[in-house]
Amino acid sequence: MFSIPGIGSLLINAVKGRDIPVVMGTLIFIAIFVGIINLIVDIIYAFIDPRVKLTA
Repeated sequence: MFSIPGIGSLLINAVKGRDIPVVMGTLIFIAIFVGIINLIVDIIYAFIDPRVKLTA
């Protein structure tokens, strides 16, 4: 699993090569991805547990 090149190795190689645009783009992508996953988990949790209410 860890030998498959992916976004982590892209980030490490970009940091080693001082490729600032790739580092910034990769970090922004990871931050957006984590935010979307957290939003999806919160919405699913609200449907699973009736004690949690969605407030708008």
